[in-house]
Amino acid sequence: MVLTDGGWVYEIFINLRVVLIKWVYTQGVIIMRIEIKFRPAGEGTVLPFNYNYDVYTQIIQKISLVSPELAYDVDSSHVDQFTFSRIMVRKRELIPEKGIRILSDDVSLYFSSSNTELIKAVVEGFVEDPVLRVGEATLMAENVKVLREPRIKERMLFSTLSPVMVRTVKLDGEQMKIWDLYPSDELFFEKLRKVMLTRYLAIFGDMPSDRDFSLEVIKFKPVRIVVKDMYYRGSLMIFRYEGSVEIAKFGYENGFGEKTRYGFGMVKVIDER
Repeated sequence: MVLTDGGWVYEIFINLRVVLIKWVYTQGVIIMRIEIKFRPAGEGTVLPFNYNYDVYTQIIQKISLVSPELAYDVDSSHVDQFTFSRIMVRKRELIPEKGIRILSDDVSLYFSSSNTELIKAVVEGFVEDPVLRVGEATLMAENVKVLREPRIKERMLFSTLSPVMVRTVKLDGEQMKIWDLYPSDELFFEKLRKVMLTRYLAIFGDMPSDRDFSLEVIKFKPVRIVVKDMYYRGSLMIFRYEGSVEIAKFGYENGFGEKTRYGFGMVKVIDER
């Protein structure tokens, strides 16, 4: 199928509208996460290695189609109110200096937020305009799956769907510079705790009743991502979480760490049963 195939586009719209119809019947259920499936517009589609900012700007654009006021509030706010995953490509080929060639029939993007209206606006925005352009690649949204929230407990095992990013400011000579931290840095966990509490307060207006939590990083992989001509370093990792259920739930819904609006900090639950 190709982008100009009207039947294919029509089928995509039908699938997305079915999601919206189902949404009406699940209004009593709080939806915090969705999976959007995309089909490449043509064979041999190549994703650039650094696509986070493209995805972010188009998420804002989709929201704007439904609610320009909501899009402006989210885009202009200093608080990150959502997170999204890396684009999941099940079968792929890495092309040095160019990007990721998609070999599978479809790819997935996960989007999550504590704000149900945000998620609803993203879904409705893709109904209005199902195209997602990432670099020179064109993807067409063909289906959206509403994901039920897992039971969040005091002890959880998480795996990242996008890297966790935490920063600090250090004196370098006579200048203050921003430093990205890894779990191997002593300041990482202290800064992460402050970031999560600050974001929680900014979004909900109150501190959580339980503010204590700790992370045990089982393994991590450092990564570097370019976002709007700036380099950000983060960590893909598996970690055990223990402590505040409120913070664990907040991190699951909105992402752990900083700059989650640019596709950092999304996690999934690993079931240890």
